Amino acid sequence: MPKIAIITDSTAQFSNPSFPGKDQVRLIPFGIKIGDKTYPEGIGITVSEFPTNCSIADVPTVIIPTPNQIADLFISLLKNFNELLVLTNSLDLTSVYQNSLEAVELIQGKTMIQVINSQTISTGLGLLVQMAAELVSNGATLADTERHIRQAIPHIYTLFCSPCLSYLAKNEILEETQAAVGEILNLHPIFSLEEGKPSALCKVRNFRHAQDYFQEFIEEYDELQHISLIKGVNTQGLDNRLFRQFVQEYFPDTPFSEHRLNPFLAGLFGPKSLGLIVVEKPYTLSG
Repeated sequence: MPKIAIITDSTAQFSNPSFPGKDQVRLIPFGIKIGDKTYPEGIGITVSEFPTNCSIADVPTVIIPTPNQIADLFISLLKNFNELLVLTNSLDLTSVYQNSLEAVELIQGKTMIQVINSQTISTGLGLLVQMAAELVSNGATLADTERHIRQAIPHIYTLFCSPCLSYLAKNEILEETQAAVGEILNLHPIFSLEEGKPSALCKVRNFRHAQDYFQEFIEEYDELQHISLIKGVNTQGLDNRLFRQFVQEYFPDTPFSEHRLNPFLAGLFGPKSLGLIVVEKPYTLSG
């Protein structure tokens, strides 16, 4: 039986820290650059140290490994694994998906490596990784695992809200003029990932209103497999306790997890971001 590794990137967050097959998961590590200082793998920097109000030029940079660097990682892993399944965050958020495809071309590894654009991020990506790892640990082939992952992707819904509009502009989620006006008005835009591409849903005045919108969004579903809340720093107005109580009331049998924004998500959306990820049944994702 081929030995399969699951590869993901630094934006993934996991609802279950001890999921089946975790020992087969590996990471494409990102870095963070703030000013003239670089933090490989985000070590030595916390989200609270990110500037909340800054010009686009001063927004921290998420450093994505080059195709050559990813190719070196793949070559190293293929010494211990027969096949690799690579699950990346949305191609409309970072270049890691495209860089991974180019890495496969560099080493001519198409028959051994499959790369999937998850069209999500954070716990959405993490839940897919957990699903893939569990399938592989139970003996699924690379082809079967890939098929299950691709079937599950359209049933993961990703929302995020951020008043850090300079971050959104630098990462081409907003235009610079929109960011400038929005910051003057202190707007909190809410986006969804539509097939992985950020799409503006509405603008709210604060995180309390964002929480109301998230609750209304959840109410649209009859059954959910998992609900995750991702919270950055200084999200005044958000009441975790009330939100958790709401979820338990409407979906008493649905696992609910809360996560702190990691530095790589903060570099994309800003440190004051708030995220919601829900998984629709019947797709069983671990956690």
